[in-house]
Amino acid sequence: MERVVFKPEDEAPVDGYKLAMSLVVPRPIAWVATFNEDGSANLAPYALFSVVCTDPLMFQFTSRAPKDSYRNAKREGAFTVHIASVDHKPQVAMTSKELPAGVSEADAVGMTWKKAPNVNAPMLDDARVAVECEVHSFVEVETAILTVGKVKAIHTDSQIMAEDGMVAFAKLNPLSKLGRAQWGRTEDFV
Repeated sequence: MERVVFKPEDEAPVDGYKLAMSLVVPRPIAWVATFNEDGSANLAPYALFSVVCTDPLMFQFTSRAPKDSYRNAKREGAFTVHIASVDHKPQVAMTSKELPAGVSEADAVGMTWKKAPNVNAPMLDDARVAVECEVHSFVEVETAILTVGKVKAIHTDSQIMAEDGMVAFAKLNPLSKLGRAQWGRTEDFV
């Protein structure tokens, strides 16, 4: 086997980003909702997302630079994470684009929402899973910012729950991000 060696210090940061995003796959998408200053719903997909702690339960999403989701979560002290399904792919793709200030991504893509019952953030009516998070901390790592939130409540569509209390993956049908402009879906279970 002949190996290609990539050393980040010898390459442009964008090249490291592209390679890493094609290696760490599939990445679940956190569809993060926060309130803009004017009370409108900001909605943005994050493929740099994970559970960071289970006791207490905490989720994080990572911004490669300070973005509206980070600024809004910092100001409001809260955010919600929605697990996007494959049928939401067009809306997820559209919410990844920059919109003018004051334009609600949620409204622009036709997603209905309301204020979450336990935190000061919007919650999508059309997502099968919504996780309410209270900001716990922000971690700056070089040019990235991790926004960590303590889970206050998880809302799931009863139709996606299995008898063992876990989610039935085929019913959740989560959308994932691969490299380039490619998306993934969960179809096979081993």
